[in-house]
Amino acid sequence: MKLNRISTAVVLATLLALGACSTAEEVRSGNDEGSQSRAEEIAAELEPSDLKIAFFSSATNNTYLQAGIDGVKQAADEIGASVDVFDGKFDAQVQFDQIQSALTSGKYNAFVVEANDGNLLCDILTQDAPKQGVLVSTMNQPICGRATNAGDELWEPGTVTFVGGQTLDVYQAWIESIMSDNPDGGQVAVISGPDLGANTINLNEALGTMEEDPSFEIVANQKTDYSTPQGFDAAQTILQANKNLDIIISNYSGMTQGVVEAVKAGNRLNDVRVYDMGGDKWAIDAVKRGDLAQSVIFLPELEGYTSVKAIGDFVTGKEVEKFINLTESDTLPGTPFVSKDNFDQFDPEY
Repeated sequence: MKLNRISTAVVLATLLALGACSTAEEVRSGNDEGSQSRAEEIAAELEPSDLKIAFFSSATNNTYLQAGIDGVKQAADEIGASVDVFDGKFDAQVQFDQIQSALTSGKYNAFVVEANDGNLLCDILTQDAPKQGVLVSTMNQPICGRATNAGDELWEPGTVTFVGGQTLDVYQAWIESIMSDNPDGGQVAVISGPDLGANTINLNEALGTMEEDPSFEIVANQKTDYSTPQGFDAAQTILQANKNLDIIISNYSGMTQGVVEAVKAGNRLNDVRVYDMGGDKWAIDAVKRGDLAQSVIFLPELEGYTSVKAIGDFVTGKEVEKFINLTESDTLPGTPFVSKDNFDQFDPEY
């Protein structure tokens, strides 16, 4: 798949930046300038072919994550860098220990990180890594309490860039579109991923708009490991307990497959509308068939590719945007939202 360069404008320019810095940010504020200067010093001593990259994936057990790994490897090959992949197993402590071991080993001069818990990893990535001569690029999940920020405030000083497209403003626009699609409201169930992940945090934050509307009632909010079996089990339990359910919101397509299977098994497809985030090949086909009311496309291969390319650009002295916004990719037809009206304009990556 040929990967196009993306623009770096913010997806919804009319939205204001959200929230103040976290307590952790306030504590570190005096060190930010030093960490950033150190990153620039490290870059000045390297060429792209000198880069020995450790990629810390959140996990490796689904097609989204595997596409991200493919993107990382493709970019590393293009710039002549080496890369090792670490499986974080959706476990924050496992991933922290992996990063700590990699840092201690001295084998790597660059990290690309898809965080399981961005707060836990904050100091080791923004303070310890630069001190030991390691450049850091983060993707998908903001670190250091920045999950609910917007624009350049998603980027943490001491790192090269943040690459993502699943930010709070996108989640807010998604929830608002679901509400607009259901003007009479209804009973809603939410099925999401691991508790500490930024995407789960952003979904729950965005749900505040729906919770404030008396025409909507959120009757369940179930966490999973994003897998199809857990999506099926969660949806089946929710459907059995809520005979008047109108809407299920699921924020990953692999999990949503299980949700749709449960809805079909309960003969509820005509009265329960399913909304998906992920936009994989199955989801695009499901929108076409009418099994899904809507999906939001993700670009995991581009995410991994761009995160590595950003480090390559940084060491050659090129300007790298603090936040590289995938929802503005020119691979998209001007929107990440997939509907019955435009599904044929999307080319899913996984």
